[in-house]
Amino acid sequence: MERERITVEEFLRRYAAGERDFQQILLEYADLSGVELQGINLDGAQFSYVNLSSIKLRHCDLRAEFIYCNFRDALIENCDLEWAWFYDCDLRGANIRLCDVTSTHFIRVNLQGATRNNSGKDPCEFWDVVREDRVFVPGFTSNLYIAERIAERKTKGDDVF
Repeated sequence: MERERITVEEFLRRYAAGERDFQQILLEYADLSGVELQGINLDGAQFSYVNLSSIKLRHCDLRAEFIYCNFRDALIENCDLEWAWFYDCDLRGANIRLCDVTSTHFIRVNLQGATRNNSGKDPCEFWDVVREDRVFVPGFTSNLYIAERIAERKTKGDDVF
C-alpha cells in the first residue's frame, strides 16, 4: 500500500475538522512542535525529519516509522507503540508513559534524560542507543542495563547465567 503524502497544514486542518484516521500517511520536513494530539491512528505512517518537540500525544496508535524526528521533551502517554520504529531520533527529555512498547525498535536514538514507564509483552530492541543516564550502548540489546546487572552479580559472587 502506498502512503499518502500530506503537508503539515493539511494534517492539522484535517485533525481540527475531527479526522483521527491518518493511517499510511507520509509527512516530511514538518513542524508539529508543541501540538496536542489525542486519539489519532498513525498505523503504517512514516514521519521523516519532523519536529515533534514538546508534542503531547495521548491515546494514539503510533505504530509508525519515525526517521530523523525530534521528540525532545515530548509527552507520549497511553499510546500503542507496538512495532514502531524510531531511526536516528532525538528523544532527550521525552516522557513516555503507560505505552505498549512491545517489539518497538530504537535505532541510533538519544534517550538522554527521558523517562520511560511502559508496558508490553516482548522487549524493545535497541541498537546504538544513548541511555537516559547518557551512557552509550553500542550494538544490539533488548536490555539497556544488562551489562550493569551482570557486573553487579559478578561482584556479589552470584552466578551470571
